[in-house]
Amino acid sequence: MTNSFSIVLDSPSDFPRELESKYDIFIVPSRVHIGDKTYKDRLGITRKTLFHELERAKKDISTTEAPTKDFIETFDKAMEVSDHVLYLGISHKLSKSFQNATIAARKYRGRITLINTLSISHGVTLMAHHALLRREQGMELVPLVQELNEMIRDTRMYVLVENLKYLYKGGRIGRAQQTIGSLLNINPLLHLVDGELDALMSIRGTKASYAAICEKISEHAEEFENFVLAGSFGKENEKFQELSSSLKEELNPLYYCYDAIGPAVLSNVGPKVEALFITKIPDNVVEAYR
Repeated sequence: MTNSFSIVLDSPSDFPRELESKYDIFIVPSRVHIGDKTYKDRLGITRKTLFHELERAKKDISTTEAPTKDFIETFDKAMEVSDHVLYLGISHKLSKSFQNATIAARKYRGRITLINTLSISHGVTLMAHHALLRREQGMELVPLVQELNEMIRDTRMYVLVENLKYLYKGGRIGRAQQTIGSLLNINPLLHLVDGELDALMSIRGTKASYAAICEKISEHAEEFENFVLAGSFGKENEKFQELSSSLKEELNPLYYCYDAIGPAVLSNVGPKVEALFITKIPDNVVEAYR
């Protein structure tokens, strides 16, 4: 197998733009629909525009995965700079992107390796960063895929949202949980279970919510020993940034990322969202991060 490969991601991976411009990476844009207008995620709509529309709440807002033809177009571009493609797809339980990528990949007769990360947003970013690092170190694809599969099993994601109405509207969470989350000043804490969002607990107040999410991440940090960490946010929040930075200083991850959540994901969770991702790095790979 080759160590010459391009990396393709879905736009809801929220891969940091400064890294996108630095590395040889390709991103397939999902669609964001606002009223009767359709935008390409990361390309045709800004976070500012989406926040404005979400707060006005006068138009229906939804998302759809990129069509198969977009994957073919992106795979073609990626093949111009390498002889193989590694596609890291967002969870198949949150989008049909992986399904469309799989259909598109048939055209290339084994030259595309598809990985379902069972994650989204910066959970995928952490895996993509690992793949980029290992590619730069000359690693071949087969052992890299083995490492990534280990990382998928050992990725944890915790999400704080203001309420569950956006997830409920998009059909990504049940009616009972939407009702619970709307009561009083209760903030739902969500987590990913086998690639699917589920409500972990409901917490009253920001201070208690932050304490709960920190406790979860700290528990995993102790369990994993060697790990990478990412903080994600909708609307900028100085308190959450401080919390995320303090976790970085306290836990000392091998790699740390703090970045904004993009329009496609925000359309489904709402503007006031904060998340932390932690992924164990296989023990025999730690030196690659030194």
